[in-house]
Amino acid sequence: MARRVMLGMALATLVAVPACGFIHRHREPTPPKAIDLNHASLRKIEQLPGITPSMARRIVDGRPYSTPDDLVDRGILTRRELDRILDSVVVPERGD
Repeated sequence: MARRVMLGMALATLVAVPACGFIHRHREPTPPKAIDLNHASLRKIEQLPGITPSMARRIVDGRPYSTPDDLVDRGILTRRELDRILDSVVVPERGD
């Protein structure tokens, strides 16, 4: 009898442990949507990595942009600062 109980517990453990992995599977978070430099709010731009409130104000005041590189060309950000946020920003083509 004790042997059957132990066998049942072992079997239950073998079934339950892998099932927990399926329930609590690690999922990669979806990357945040890129911010449009020409339309994003000041607060949204301030949330970019390494962007201070004064940098965000300069970005907003310098609009419109045709490419993210305009930030460096106009002296709003350094190349290093732009490289830090480049994956998080976009400048959509204008539909003239």
